[in-house]
Amino acid sequence: MVKVLENLKELYKGEDVLNKHLCIGCISGITALLTDQEFIQSLVAQHNFLLMLAVLVVALAGCLYLFGYTIETVHYRLQAGITVLPEITTQPFKRIIGMAVIMLVWAGYTLIFGGVVLAFAFLVAAIKALAFIIVLLYALFIMFTSYVFIAYSKNFQAAGLMNIALPFKFMKEGFVDTIILTLKFTVLCIVLTIPLVVIFMLLGVISKTFGLGLAICVGGYFSFIIQLLWYNCLADIYEEKLQDEVEELY
Repeated sequence: MVKVLENLKELYKGEDVLNKHLCIGCISGITALLTDQEFIQSLVAQHNFLLMLAVLVVALAGCLYLFGYTIETVHYRLQAGITVLPEITTQPFKRIIGMAVIMLVWAGYTLIFGGVVLAFAFLVAAIKALAFIIVLLYALFIMFTSYVFIAYSKNFQAAGLMNIALPFKFMKEGFVDTIILTLKFTVLCIVLTIPLVVIFMLLGVISKTFGLGLAICVGGYFSFIIQLLWYNCLADIYEEKLQDEVEELY
């Protein structure tokens, strides 16, 4: 847990860090607000499909930018050995364009593998323990797919990273460390959720509409910080346990 907290502190250090976090907060907050279920449902109820399409495009752009920013942050982490928040520029969009193929390939793998898992789970539904194991395997597959993008972020090379068996290879070498990290993040999220719920309740008392909107924005910011922290902690495991094996693929 100490290492996780150290990585968290690093996210709030460096040059011009306040301005970076304000920009991150705006982007993640607006993205969270635009993807809020109640907001989307209100647009559907109004039959304002043109505005809904514009909202979804902006929200998608925000999500892609934040993921590209995460990849850029991990790149600095793997190259420099420390966590440094990148400048707020258009570079994250360029990273997304550069990794478009690998993202589509792994999205396809996830859908295909998910379909197979659901089919098997349905067939063995009567055997609950076996169905649970199959679904758990799929969840682990998704979790360890994150290492594919971490491997890509080091040198932005996709060669050798299209193999659908990679997550299982990563499980073999980094399973215990990743599960322990997951447990640590579970505790951290629970601890952070308590003050956030209090803040949400206070904002709701002050103003239901404005307070709820502000609460969603704050939640979006903290969710993105957790994502940044998660990927940087995974990068530590990647360096220690997985890096040599991945570099053999190039």
